[in-house]
Amino acid sequence: MVNTETLSINELQVLEQNLKEVLYNNFSEILFRVNYSGQLSELLNVLGLESLLPYQRVNSKKQGVILVIGQSEVKQNKLLAVAKELGFDKNRFEFCLDYNEAKTFPYRKMQYSPKYSAVLVGAMPHSVKDKGDFSSMITAMEKQEGYPPVIRMGSNELKITKSNFEQALKGLLNQNLLRGGLCEGF
Repeated sequence: MVNTETLSINELQVLEQNLKEVLYNNFSEILFRVNYSGQLSELLNVLGLESLLPYQRVNSKKQGVILVIGQSEVKQNKLLAVAKELGFDKNRFEFCLDYNEAKTFPYRKMQYSPKYSAVLVGAMPHSVKDKGDFSSMITAMEKQEGYPPVIRMGSNELKITKSNFEQALKGLLNQNLLRGGLCEGF
């Protein structure tokens, strides 16, 4: 449905001033939000600025970094071997496989970042940096907008195993949330 209401000249001038202030102070965050929501192309099209986009774009969310975080008895090289079998480049992965390191990991860096495609989680502390009022950082990432998809590995308990890792990656591929191959643009 098309909105046929228009603003008066005075209302437009007030809106223009308010937009200038908000955009000036929050431009990067707004740009990341629009990009992460998948609406950047639509916004630029409405503004008549679609020529600013590269001709052939890659969906960076599908080809970005996959964070694997949580306690793991499986070594990183074993997980990378599983990923390689599925067609992933090792440079697509960032690992934090130590329970204590997960406490201080800078989770907020993933929010509204086009760099990250997914977060695969195993056992990790409930009390971590950046969780705010949420019961755990996993819940915080699942409930707040701007985070990449969060996949809990394990059935009854969170646990990183080779088979859980493989299932998580296959699930993301099947849901078309990831593409195999190299990490684009990072």
